[in-house]
Amino acid sequence: MAQRAESRPAAGEEADYRTQLARYPRLSNDEERRLLNTQGPARDAANRRLIEHNLYLVLEAAQARKKRGVAFGDLFQEGTVGLISAVEHYKPGDGAFHARLVHAIAATMDDVLAQTEEAQRNDEAFVVACRLLESAQRLLSGRLGRPATPAELAKLLQWEEARVNVILGMLGEARDLNDQELLDYIDDLDDHEA
Repeated sequence: MAQRAESRPAAGEEADYRTQLARYPRLSNDEERRLLNTQGPARDAANRRLIEHNLYLVLEAAQARKKRGVAFGDLFQEGTVGLISAVEHYKPGDGAFHARLVHAIAATMDDVLAQTEEAQRNDEAFVVACRLLESAQRLLSGRLGRPATPAELAKLLQWEEARVNVILGMLGEARDLNDQELLDYIDDLDDHEA
């Protein structure tokens, strides 16, 4: 049931993009060639038109990547950046126009997906490190009958002491932030009751 609720907004967002893009039908080969050959001050307007009428390529690329951990709208925006760059920097010697656009859009989206996956792996590794450190802290402090020092924790975990200090610092900041948010929430409740 929760999956359906989550997929509706994404499907609705995708449908919204499709509806908006219907205003920009694909250009004929002749029209596209004419726009690509435009020079001088009219080139910006030609590029804008080429971008608008090739947004369907961004939509197709986003649809192909939509279940890979990045919101559809974010994929579409990133792909649009790739499209804009490819159109603005295209030169006839670069090869087929559409192939160049498809490549630029795909490269931009795939880069964002890779960065997102890397960030998720880093987040997961940090959570595991935090849990290990907290468990080691409880175990060692219980054995010692006092709080364990970062050096003692580092030795137990076979980590560098600097790593222990960084994680302890981040955990402390997170706890402080959480405590402050809780205090702010309680203050808000008190204000509403008054």
